[in-house]
Amino acid sequence: MKTLLIDTDPGVDDALAIMMASAHPDTEIKAITTVAGNVDLEHTTENACKLVEILDIDAPIYVGCGDSLLDNPVEDAAGFHGNDGLGDCIGDADIPPASIEPVNGHAAEAICSYGNKYAGALDLVALGPLTNIAVALMLDPSLPEKYRSLTIMGGAIRAQGNTSNYTAEYNFYRDPEAARMVLSRWPMVTIVDWEISLAHPIDANNLSRLFAIDSKRAKFFEKISRKTLASIESFLVSKEEGYSVEGSAGERIFYAPDPIAIAVVLESDVITRSEQRYVTVETASGLSRGQSMVDWMGFSGKTPNANLVTEISTEKFLQIVERALS
Repeated sequence: MKTLLIDTDPGVDDALAIMMASAHPDTEIKAITTVAGNVDLEHTTENACKLVEILDIDAPIYVGCGDSLLDNPVEDAAGFHGNDGLGDCIGDADIPPASIEPVNGHAAEAICSYGNKYAGALDLVALGPLTNIAVALMLDPSLPEKYRSLTIMGGAIRAQGNTSNYTAEYNFYRDPEAARMVLSRWPMVTIVDWEISLAHPIDANNLSRLFAIDSKRAKFFEKISRKTLASIESFLVSKEEGYSVEGSAGERIFYAPDPIAIAVVLESDVITRSEQRYVTVETASGLSRGQSMVDWMGFSGKTPNANLVTEISTEKFLQIVERALS
């Protein structure tokens, strides 16, 4: 049995990831903590509450950080996820606002307390900016000893980013200082980066098959993902030559970094290739701020601190997604 604490900024792909974890037969979600990221903290928390309600997850929600560690104003991802983070669907007749509320206590404190309560038996999964986890590490530097693992969706290990800083992935770009701190203080993490979602998207045929599943979950996912799919299609139409993605103009396609990260946690045999390397994050101002800096050749002489997932089985990944929506 896997027990998870999920730190997240829902987010359409976060929503699918949480569906996958909640539907997995050998997994229990102990708590969900929220952070600002894809949209502001009020909306990510509302979305987490709605997901817990819809999916009937027996887990408390703790509200975390609404800002980065330092003053780091960046654009959010509402253009892809909708202004509310879930395709502008919350409040519709069939998706009313959540009736449940988060519990008292800050997310960072909860990350510490759950680490103590379930020492050695709890896996921490970070699907958003790493602000909450960085604050938790400041509160309890021994935190890495208490969690069985930390899996991070973040970074672009070959600098093919998805932000205005070109080389930076959004979660690391949103709070580079937090990302750098976590990587410097956690002896070994698993990183599922943005680029693996470009290489292993959910293509048009599989989307059609998933959306055809006759279940409330599948209908919910289809509805909240419409805006994201339209945004991705627009991106594919306008993308510049040289940006290496699977997908072509006019094709309906879904990039799923958070679901891939959850799949890696749920069933490690999804991974077909990984490499252990030393990784840090650039925090200086300029175009490289937030960039994942990977010591591919070992020139730094530093001990590897990250297991980089570089290839997955798309077939096994899709099996987990299908089970979640059925």
